[in-house]
Amino acid sequence: MTFIRNSKRRKARETVVTEPEFTDMLNKAEKIEDEFFSLRASALLCILRLTGKRRESVAQVKVNDVRVDEPFLKITFTLLKKRKGIVLSKRVTKAIPLADPYTKPIVNYLEFLNNLKPEPMFFFLRVKPIFGLGRIIQVDPHVSGRQVFNMVRSLSETVWPHLFRETAAADEIEKDPSILGAFMVMNKLDLEDYRTGFNYLKRFATHLITRKGVLNPEKEYVISREA
Repeated sequence: MTFIRNSKRRKARETVVTEPEFTDMLNKAEKIEDEFFSLRASALLCILRLTGKRRESVAQVKVNDVRVDEPFLKITFTLLKKRKGIVLSKRVTKAIPLADPYTKPIVNYLEFLNNLKPEPMFFFLRVKPIFGLGRIIQVDPHVSGRQVFNMVRSLSETVWPHLFRETAAADEIEKDPSILGAFMVMNKLDLEDYRTGFNYLKRFATHLITRKGVLNPEKEYVISREA
């Protein structure tokens, strides 16, 4: 299935991924008849939702980058940065409490991969179709960033991978819509420039305080100065 970018739809959308929306996507993934495709789609959604990592970083995760270390699920990502024609890489590990319900689909998929023979190298494996014989799971190559995009869009026409990055940022700002929240976003998304964190703060904090009734555009405010 081929998906075409709809830039107008992306620009028009102001909200991040809501919990009901994400639950609906997970339900669709769980209803996929093929066990491998179902487990892979569910794990992909949960990693994107929990970490906010870019699709290229998620696509390159290896099986040994994902491990259960009680009481956490730890996932190590390779982040690539371009500097004057040179590509620099950095490894970062995110620890997610196993008590979080979104870790279970990831652990289930990890267990499935650990039972494959030969053992796969990458976490999100490609599938090669064989004409007339179905498909074969390839244990070495990983999916591409474009395939990550297509898997997400197959479960929702209005959600794309980068939207989960914005959603993860919104999570941090909802916890603390102050200046500190911008630095929490910086840590969560492994941003190099703190100003990017403030951009997220600017975008989401106004929506947050408006929703909570702190800022009411229809209310008149009287500003006075005491002598």
